[in-house]
Amino acid sequence: MLESEVLLIDALAAGEGTRRSALDVIGAGPRTIAGILEKHGLPYRIVRVEDVLRKPSKFSKSNVVMVSAMTMDFKAAKRISRAFKTSFKVLGGPITCDPSVIAKLGYDIGIFGEGEVAVDSLLGLGLDEAKLEELSDIPNLILVMDGKICLTGHEILEKEDFNRYRPSFLAIRHYTSIPHFRASRVYVEVVRGCSNYNRALIMADMRKCKSCRACFGTNLPLRLICPQGIPPGCGYCSIPAVYGYPKSRDLKMLIEEIRGLIKNGAKRIILSGADFLEYGREDIVDVPTHPSEPKPNLKAIEELLSTVTSIPEVRKGEVYVGVENAKASLLTEEAISLLSNHLPGAVIHVGIETGDDRHATLLGRPSAPSKDVEAIRSAIKAGLRVYVYFIHGLPGQTKETARKTANMMEKLYFIGVEKITVYRFKPLPCSAFENMPEGPPSPRDAASRMIERAARKFNLERKKELIGKDLKVVLAPGRRRRFRVAYPFREGPTVLVRSVPRDLKVGDVFRSEILSVASDRLVIGKFKSY
Repeated sequence: MLESEVLLIDALAAGEGTRRSALDVIGAGPRTIAGILEKHGLPYRIVRVEDVLRKPSKFSKSNVVMVSAMTMDFKAAKRISRAFKTSFKVLGGPITCDPSVIAKLGYDIGIFGEGEVAVDSLLGLGLDEAKLEELSDIPNLILVMDGKICLTGHEILEKEDFNRYRPSFLAIRHYTSIPHFRASRVYVEVVRGCSNYNRALIMADMRKCKSCRACFGTNLPLRLICPQGIPPGCGYCSIPAVYGYPKSRDLKMLIEEIRGLIKNGAKRIILSGADFLEYGREDIVDVPTHPSEPKPNLKAIEELLSTVTSIPEVRKGEVYVGVENAKASLLTEEAISLLSNHLPGAVIHVGIETGDDRHATLLGRPSAPSKDVEAIRSAIKAGLRVYVYFIHGLPGQTKETARKTANMMEKLYFIGVEKITVYRFKPLPCSAFENMPEGPPSPRDAASRMIERAARKFNLERKKELIGKDLKVVLAPGRRRRFRVAYPFREGPTVLVRSVPRDLKVGDVFRSEILSVASDRLVIGKFKSY
């Protein structure tokens, strides 16, 4: 039996050990593991990696340490491993899509892909007391045997098993530094997996594709397997390869989770998944492996949104609800109408990634950027706010694709897109592009620089439009000289607010007048009223 509480370290997006952006995000992964620990009646403590690395001695009595990390968090995960040399260490999250990291980083066990059954089974065996021969039958475990890595087998959860596990809503109360649960966007996993079983044609032998054509058709089971062995989905993404096609959370469980989060102090809820509009789509077809056929399950989405927005705190405007992400390929007029009717003025996040239609096809994208723009235009006309993602340095990028991407950003500006986020391409394990070189930093590459500059100009101009306006904001932890940090209640740029009354506490909501722009990500404001 465990002799002390399990230390659950949230290292997601921490890089070398300090998160630089999205400081108001609480992800669903650690809460899911916390729910399994609660099921077993085990005490635990969730801590941000920054807090642990700041003072490791404070947590040195932890016999069992579980770490959730992304591929980019390699150095942070390594620092944690070194700080807890004598503890039993488990590593999970997207970082373990490369199983070799378990040995490289000095962890005892890794969790590959969906970890619910693996963690549940480990706890049933006593976790650190489990014998090696008992572990070989547990799926999705990464073991180190005689110095070699062994994956016990990759299994994708069936929908019924997926819905046996309840993410903890009590766990958010452990987030009391940065992010703080009273000020942050709390992500609720609505659907897992992705229906985009297109393949990245940049990796393909097109002569073989012409005789197969599964990726170009609507025979859904046939789309599961690529004769050339190319992983499904956009070439830079590993979601369909690791988590399979979409499966939705049970509505009753979702509502209980959201109510529980609100009861425990959450004010900003994000309904999340690779694509929110996949919700309930597996009830229309058995194998949803096409990114646009069938269309969204409007009945299921309507039931979910109407139930969420009937929660008293949401209905009164005391709690904000947004959506991340939505594929443009499923952003039909009917889906837009549902979203705008139930969540008027809410933000939806849409990935386009490149502005070149041919490049998008080579990447395995679910739809052409030129069509994506029209779907986004319709969403904005209906009263939704849209944020768009792009990636620079992708395989196949040229000055011409970059020029088209920059031009598309300009077009998106004029139709009313509110924000653009640009990432640099980094190859992910289990994706089609896992062995590709990472994209060059934008200062070193003319094409990437063109995209980066266009995005920065876009965002800076949008921030200037906020000057003189009032924003409803929520007070966050932290100060920057004489300024307090606040986040827009309904999403938006971080606000540095001066003249905040001393009696205001983290999580309090007030209005701030925007005075100036500090950068393409940050604005300056002053306290205006409660």
